[in-house]
Amino acid sequence: MRKIYLFCFLFVLNGLFAQKKDKLYPVAVYEKVWQEKNSDTRLKMIKSIWLEDSTFEDPSASIKGIVAFNNVINEFYKKNPDAVLISGAKIVKDNYVTWEWKALDSKNNLIIAGREFARLNGKGQVSKIISFWDKGATLSEADILKNLEADNLKLAVKYYESLFKTKDFDALATVVADGAVYNQAAGLPYGGAYVGLSEWTKMFAKSTEFFDFQIEKEPVYFSDASKNEVIIYFTLNCKSKKSGKTMSVPISEHLDLKDGKITAVRSFYSDTKTFAEFLKSKK
Repeated sequence: MRKIYLFCFLFVLNGLFAQKKDKLYPVAVYEKVWQEKNSDTRLKMIKSIWLEDSTFEDPSASIKGIVAFNNVINEFYKKNPDAVLISGAKIVKDNYVTWEWKALDSKNNLIIAGREFARLNGKGQVSKIISFWDKGATLSEADILKNLEADNLKLAVKYYESLFKTKDFDALATVVADGAVYNQAAGLPYGGAYVGLSEWTKMFAKSTEFFDFQIEKEPVYFSDASKNEVIIYFTLNCKSKKSGKTMSVPISEHLDLKDGKITAVRSFYSDTKTFAEFLKSKK
């Protein structure tokens, strides 16, 4: 009987590993793309995992499409012809993957290091890549960055919990810096830039005139300790107070941090125009 249980356990475990392996396939190809220095060969590889509306963002570029992405890599190798890219372990959450990486030259000197964030579409392709750089990274600073990342993530969790779950603005005040800026999508009826927590609360109050919400999908957190930035991805189910209709709204919030406080928040919606029309529509 024990052998049967062991066999079943190993069978399930093998299935889980297979699922993760399949999910990581586009990431594995993405890494091979960066290691391929021949532009034409690389372009063929990119087409297998990249769509015309797939996007890539790093401090040097913000582009969309297959050819544009290939050009970014071409430019990298023009500046660093002998670069060798090395990737770290992958962290997978739903259709999101993040990992650390570094680029070394022919003498094994560090050129650049950072973290990659990938959003997959679940069909074997990459929807979005955000690449975070840390030009001053050295191996001896790894533990420092990990500790800073842990602190930043704790701060981001407290922000999210206080704002979207407990609605505890006293707790929120402990993580928001004086003069912090909240950039709300301009197309929304409560859009604009709000400076200071008191102005934030006015914006939040105004938003409640248009909709109620429930958390549909719990947040996924990603951070770049070297830039003191945390990105929160979550989904709200919103109910319009004018029409009574409901809408699922995926949101990402980009938090800038300094000295243990949030200094800026940038809020992005998957489709701002549609959400704005949803809020203004009547029965």
